[in-house]
Amino acid sequence: MTSFIQRHAVLLIFPILDVALNLVNYAYHLLLARELSSAVYGLLNAYLAFLGLLLIIGSALQWTVTRDYSQQKTNNYKNLSIRILAITGSILLILLYALPYFLPFTKINLLIVYFIVGFHILLSFRRGVLQATERFYALNLSYYIESVVKVLATWLLIQQTNVTYALIFILLGMIASYLLSLTQVSFPVSKGQMEASGLIHMIHTQVVMTLFFTLDSLLVTRYFPQLAGDYSVALRFGQLLLFVALSLAQLLLPRLSQKSQEDSFHLWERRFYSLLLSGLILAVLIYWTIVPYLIPLLFGDGYEAAAHYIKYMVFVYAGITLIQYEALVQFSLHRTGYLKGYWLILILFAIALTTMHSTIEVWLLAQATVFLVSAIVLRFTLPRHPNSVKEV
Repeated sequence: MTSFIQRHAVLLIFPILDVALNLVNYAYHLLLARELSSAVYGLLNAYLAFLGLLLIIGSALQWTVTRDYSQQKTNNYKNLSIRILAITGSILLILLYALPYFLPFTKINLLIVYFIVGFHILLSFRRGVLQATERFYALNLSYYIESVVKVLATWLLIQQTNVTYALIFILLGMIASYLLSLTQVSFPVSKGQMEASGLIHMIHTQVVMTLFFTLDSLLVTRYFPQLAGDYSVALRFGQLLLFVALSLAQLLLPRLSQKSQEDSFHLWERRFYSLLLSGLILAVLIYWTIVPYLIPLLFGDGYEAAAHYIKYMVFVYAGITLIQYEALVQFSLHRTGYLKGYWLILILFAIALTTMHSTIEVWLLAQATVFLVSAIVLRFTLPRHPNSVKEV
């Protein structure tokens, strides 16, 4: 285990930088939570939850480019980008007129969200190349520019900030990061025929995974509207655990893809899983002993309940992290059969959210039970050997 850590010491710096990046994003939410009313902040989080679902497209693109580049596979990325932008644009045009009938969204805010998604799609192709070639510092700089521009704009115009301005600031950060990417790396080389099966697989996975940590953000305003602000603050700390894990996944995917057909893959994967479990145990201890005292210090006296909720929420996100990891392993092995199990988990999760909401504590315990039990089942049932690797 010690030699494993030593061989990958340089790569472990990236998650540390990513934690610092998340602190920058926390500063953003801290500014907004203090300036906006609880109701407006809750509405902004509803937009952000919707945006998170749409950003799946770009994230899936980045991971697919990373995997294929790592395995030296070819694709016609230019045609793929045109196809994706056309299909996405058509769907979003329909939603532009349909969503305001069901949610308190405005068309101008939705248009801003759509521009964010478009730039993110274009940016994700280049980020995928950076990730595949393990240029993690350049990749991290891309993330930092996106976040720092957003936070600076919010800080400078905090007195005028509302939901529309907040979304515009996110768009400015995305544009700045895209312009930076033009100087960092070329658009991935287009060769051969366009191949989208791997992308569809990854979008499928990301849709399910994103619903795991966005459904509660949407439904909390239905079942606990008066506590939505506290829940949103606790959610920021809970999701920090997942974001750090996703940072590790960005490091892991190129290596997993390269080793996916080697006999040493199984041993290498088990070692990383042991490290992941150790990190999650440490995280639970920190979330029970330190984080509850940080929340009132950072967000003020109006969010005391969030310090209580986070003790339950850490188990929810520990389970989601383990499930996300299993999906990453299967994706690197070009397997898709596991998605049936993930849809079953999503159904169980939705049932828990809609039936066990007598209190927020019961609600969170039900979520944690679904995810942790599912993670254990997946660990002992999913194949993880590199033999007969194929896209099922």
